Amino acid sequence: MEQYFYTETMTVMNADADFRSLLKPSALLRYVEQVSSDHARAFGMDDRFFKDRGVAFLVGKQALKFSRVPQRAETLTLTSRAQVSKHGSVKRITTLTDAEGKEVAMVDCRWIVASLTEGRILREPGWTVEGFWNDTVEDELPLLLHKCKDGLISAGEWTVHYSQCDLNGHLNNAFYLDLVCDALPLEIVRKAPVTFASINYHREIPLGETVEVLYAPSADGWYVIGRHNGQTSFECYLELEK
Repeated sequence: MEQYFYTETMTVMNADADFRSLLKPSALLRYVEQVSSDHARAFGMDDRFFKDRGVAFLVGKQALKFSRVPQRAETLTLTSRAQVSKHGSVKRITTLTDAEGKEVAMVDCRWIVASLTEGRILREPGWTVEGFWNDTVEDELPLLLHKCKDGLISAGEWTVHYSQCDLNGHLNNAFYLDLVCDALPLEIVRKAPVTFASINYHREIPLGETVEVLYAPSADGWYVIGRHNGQTSFECYLELEK
């Protein structure tokens, strides 16, 4: 079956590369967030569209996988496909290819549609856009977490600042991975880049509020959890290059 998709190119900016001159995992999520918004706007779903309907798209969970971590100044082609809402979740798969057409990364993002007036999750968006939704998008990444309840080590508390917030005044979904990477011991981060990460967003963290981040080794990587106001705000499992 023919797939509807949206494509654009992006160049890895200096500010989005780490000390190895490799693309940061948080930057990958920002690129995907941007192409997702551009895709929606190209089909008339702009800020006014959502405001008139009193709804917003929120990220419930997502995962990323690098086949090869792109370098600074590389030009990448992002191809994004969205699936119709199923059980209240919209699956969006975005693949990134290099100048030779080889896939270097994939992001599996699960969006939810929230009614701002009713304060609840909607099972269906309530509108259709021809040429935008696919009945099925086959590709996906594992979204399960290798949880670890024992032996968690506190990495301290982080306050959500202006530079980390999204349009709604909450910690942007991509910046959670910055918190996660900053929480891990420096000797671990220095050894190798992140090649896989899966993150669940449970509760938003507003501007100016504080989250405690804890971590522990788990499975083939690391389990990281954030707690805000006594409740779990996010959970993440990530692996580094072997």
